[in-house]
Amino acid sequence: MSGRSDSLQTSPSRASAQLGPTAVPRALPLLGMVLALAGLAVAAYLTVEHYTSPTLLACPENAVINCRKVTTSPESVLLGIPVVWLGVAYFLAMTAANVPVAWRSPNRLLRTGRLLLSVAGIGTALYLVYAELFDINAICLYCTAVHVLSVALFILTLFGTAVTSRPSVSPG
Repeated sequence: MSGRSDSLQTSPSRASAQLGPTAVPRALPLLGMVLALAGLAVAAYLTVEHYTSPTLLACPENAVINCRKVTTSPESVLLGIPVVWLGVAYFLAMTAANVPVAWRSPNRLLRTGRLLLSVAGIGTALYLVYAELFDINAICLYCTAVHVLSVALFILTLFGTAVTSRPSVSPG
């Protein structure tokens, strides 16, 4: 009889396993890494451009699209730090947060950190889009690519967090 009651009880480790993240769809971390690495590449390109000759920037200059005007504006520096470095740091962190082992981790702090990081990314992107449209009166195509990638990472992270945070149901 004691054998039967033992089999009906759930061990603490088994109970916590049931409350951990559900299986992570394979495409989720891969897509997150691709988006983050693409953002890192664009941010790195903008960083190199920031410190080199302006002729390196392959972007048309007309009334609306003018990467040089955007990347040399006062809004391109925040607290003395070029925004391009913040972009590099953000996409490096998002690359690390999107490796498959990070997505599979049951660590709530890691999942919350990834979500908060993506919120910071989209918040920064929205501010910079506002600055481009209303303060600088020009749009940078490369900056727009970074903003789109930030929005995509936010959506992917939000979806991924919702999918992986549901308690798993064990059969039987």
